Amino acid sequence: MGESRERPTTIVWDFGGVLFRWDPAALIARTLPHRLSDDHGAQHWKHQFFARPDGEWVAFDRGTLGVDDVVTGIALRLAWPQAEVRAVVDAVPDELQPIDGSVRLLRTLQQRGHRLHFLSNMPAPLAEHLQRQHAFLGLFASGIYSSQVQLVKPEPAIYARAQQLLGLDPAATLFIDDHPDNIEAAQHHGWQARLFTGPEALAVELRELELID
Repeated sequence: MGESRERPTTIVWDFGGVLFRWDPAALIARTLPHRLSDDHGAQHWKHQFFARPDGEWVAFDRGTLGVDDVVTGIALRLAWPQAEVRAVVDAVPDELQPIDGSVRLLRTLQQRGHRLHFLSNMPAPLAEHLQRQHAFLGLFASGIYSSQVQLVKPEPAIYARAQQLLGLDPAATLFIDDHPDNIEAAQHHGWQARLFTGPEALAVELRELELID
């Protein structure tokens, strides 16, 4: 399904990698530099630790596994000491720092009167951390964390649930995410969507859509 050309009235934001810094390969490299080698670098461990569809972290995102079980499961699967896995998990909140340019765009969109929501793959403890730490999240009318609905992007059901819970008109909804699979899934659901590559490029696209000056 192609994208509608209707001017969007609602913007749905991803969080990690779009509104907040999220570079798990760099996180692992900083936290456990001794784990890096020519054969198994940071990108390999990023996939094994965070990105396996059948892995513990995705279950954490889904809200079906708690943090202690995540640590135990990853340690067993990777044959790492639990203390090392715990160190990576404990470093995640500090990794999720606001991307200043994205926050500025969010504020501009809100000032222009656009309706703002979020749709983020995020475990409950990290969602609670972000809500406590960042007052600018109050700019959103509402949103959905994956752990609240036990669904994760790019599963089609999470987009259907978002439409229902957030009251979205698909053709008038613009979705911003940094993962091509998530963008494609949104487009198949009838949403407009843009792949996030940085605040500067996003600003250009928002101006083309006449959403900001």
